[in-house]
Order: sequence, then C-alpha cells, then structure tokens
Amino acid sequence: MSFADTGFGGINKNELFKAGDFEATLDMGKLVDDDKEGVQFRKIVSLNGLYSNFTIHQSIFDPFMTLTIHITESKTIFQKLGTRGLQGEEFVKIKFNTPGMNIIEDIFYVTGYSAVKTDPHDLATSFALKCVSKEKLINDTVTINQSFTGTTSDIAKNIFNKYIIGHKIYKKMKTAGTVWKEKSIIVDESVGTQKFIIPGLTPFKALHFLSLRSFGGSGYPGSFYSFFEAEDSFYFKNIENWSTNIKSEPYTYDSDMNTLPSHNKAFFRNIKNMSPLSIQNTMVGIQNGEYASKVMAIDFNRKSFKTTEFNMLKQRKHFNTLGKHFNMSSEFFNMFGSAGIDSQLTTNESTIVVDSTKKDFNENFSSMELKKAAYMQLLNHYMFKLVIHGDSSMKPGTVINIKLKEAGAPHNKYRGSMYSGNWYVTKCAHICDNGVFNTRLTVVKDGLDFLHSEDN
Repeated sequence: MSFADTGFGGINKNELFKAGDFEATLDMGKLVDDDKEGVQFRKIVSLNGLYSNFTIHQSIFDPFMTLTIHITESKTIFQKLGTRGLQGEEFVKIKFNTPGMNIIEDIFYVTGYSAVKTDPHDLATSFALKCVSKEKLINDTVTINQSFTGTTSDIAKNIFNKYIIGHKIYKKMKTAGTVWKEKSIIVDESVGTQKFIIPGLTPFKALHFLSLRSFGGSGYPGSFYSFFEAEDSFYFKNIENWSTNIKSEPYTYDSDMNTLPSHNKAFFRNIKNMSPLSIQNTMVGIQNGEYASKVMAIDFNRKSFKTTEFNMLKQRKHFNTLGKHFNMSSEFFNMFGSAGIDSQLTTNESTIVVDSTKKDFNENFSSMELKKAAYMQLLNHYMFKLVIHGDSSMKPGTVINIKLKEAGAPHNKYRGSMYSGNWYVTKCAHICDNGVFNTRLTVVKDGLDFLHSEDN
C-alpha cells in the first residue's frame, strides 16, 4: 500500500498508514561559494543511504531547533565530501514527513561533527553531524544595543522581524528561492507598556529577556512566557495560554492495542513506551516557593516597603490549569506548604528594590513575579517521558490527552487512572532509526483530574 493510497483515514475511518513509516530526503551542500555566483543550494553529497539515524529536537526551552545525523564511516562519506572535506560552510537540506501529515522542509547549518567512534564490537565506525536551524546562524551575527518602549509582545515582533528575517544576510539568502523557507513568529499578546534597554544581546537572548518580563493579563496570572522554535514557526508564547493548541484525539497505553494491524488508527494512537511518572519533591516545592512565598519591595525614594504574599491554595483557581485538583490536601498545605508565608517558618522570602518615580512603575510587579515563579514550578509537578509512533505534526507547546488504565479491580477503577487527562508537551524529538520513525515527548501536568480514593 503506497502513501498516496492511504492518507489520514485511509480506506475507512479506522485505517491509517503503517505506523512508523516516513519519507525523508537529506542532502548536504553549500549556499555560497567562491566558484559560483549568487545564492543557491549546491549539493555536495546525498546523505540518503549514508545515515544510520537522525533526530530533530524541539523544546519550549530552546530558541532554535537542532538536527543530529549519525553517519557510518563505512559508507565512504569522507571520500564523497571531496578533497577539502568539511569546511564549516555546509548546510543540510531536509524534507521529511509522516505520510499524510506535516512536511518538515528546511535548511540546517552544520556546526561540526563528533569524533569518529567505533561500536562496542569494533565492527563499525560512525560520527555525528551536528546542525542548528539556519536562523541561529543569522542570530549569532547580530548584537542589539537599543532602548525600547511598548508591550513586550510588540517589541518581540519588532526584534524578530528587524534583526532576523529583516537582516540583510537573511534577505540575501532568500534569493536562493524555495529552498530557503522563511519562518514567521507567532506571538501571544502581553499587557502593559514598558521601557527598557536591551544591553548588547543577540536577538534570541533579547527575546528570552522579553519573555521574563511579559505579563499576559488578569486572565493569565502565571504568565509563563517562552521564546522557542518549532517545525512550523517561531513562538513567543504564553505557556499558560495552552488551550489554543489541543490535540483532539487521545493517546492510550494499552497492551491489547498491540494486536491490531499497524495501519489501524487505534494502533497509531497507542503509546509505545512510557517512563515512570516523575513527581516533583514537595520539600523542593516548599523551598522554591511553589506553594507559598513572600517578597518585600523596598522603595528608597519614598522610604517605604511593601510585603506581598502568595498562597497557592487560595490562588490556584485563578490559573489556567491542566488538572482540576491541586496535588496537596488542605491540611498538609496549612501545616507545611504555607511555611513560605508564615512569619516564624519562612522558607521562601526575597527582597527587591523598586523605583516608584519611574513612569513604567507597576505596584503589582511583586505579585506578578511570585505568581509566575509558582506557576512555572506547578506546571512541572508531574512529568512523563513517552514514545509514540512517529508524527511529524507534533511540536512543543501542544496539549495531548492521555487515557490510561488504572491497575486494580475494574469495578473500583471505572474512571481509569487519575493520571489521565491533558498533558503539555515541553519537548519533542523526531527520531528516525533503522527505517522506523518514532516521536519522543516530554509532557508535564500541574494537577489531577480526580483524586485517588478507595471508591475510584
């Protein structure tokens, strides 16, 4: 059955392509050269048939994507590169997709390669080409020293459009045609006008700087912003605004599904591998202000101070949470979790200096910072690492729904596992190895859909 015959849905609504199938073309070449005029991709060597595996990495914590390609020396790759070998001027052109889904088509810059290594049996040798997205190369040629006034979201768009896709090198590289795919930036709007100076940072570092200063408004008190690259765009995203990107079809972890044909949709949605659940240490949460904290803002001009307190038990209902229920009982919280604001048991207290004479002074800044720090920790309270059948449309910032079975007597576990529900994808790696495509995800959650009890 060919890819053209199947598509998403195939012959009937339950049929798909064969899970793990993929199409990929990888070529290494140059965009500019002393011997040629203009900008165009000039292939040096096709990497098809030369690589043993490749991985595309994406994360909400990384401003650019990376590509790692493992190549076996037995394929005579060094001879194919020519007499000059790798010069640090090469790019990899990749076109890759899961049949019927998103096509990842882009240029990556080759930053170098690892030392040639042998396998444990001395039967084969290999090395890894290490690549970054082309925008990272442009970013590293730019430094921003400038004052800005406006919302952080507007400034983020301005910086990206002026210093990345508006850069003269980027514009010149675009003359290569469709091979140089332009990526836009998708921005979640922030609230509040600010005035500050970007002190000699690269564009990517400046955008991270802006993310730390962003506030999403009263509807998003956590306002956990991040700047990152996914396969389709760059994002300046309010992570708390996760409701805008939810995968509708759930994933399961059910051994019974493994008996289905590999082209069945239910087989494709069945998780291949899942790590043990990781739960953040409660003591670490108490110490870092996840549950309760306070900050003293000192104003030397007015010779005054203001103490702001944060209590997760009271404030959690205002956050946009993935899980309905808080992970700590009220009794335990009141005895231990609230130590961060108890005057005699303070474990998380900080002091900041403010200047109320400035036009951009915000007296709610202390409260915003406490809520943001707490939400960032809360979101990562529960964590899984899982492997699904390859899906090139998957990217960080996506919310997936997982339906898990609960161990025990079915009549006591009719609602399934308490760890089922919506999970936020923080990291995504597309891995093609031995002719099979898998996608590895790191997913997090801030609470439970229902609490564990004997009658579940």
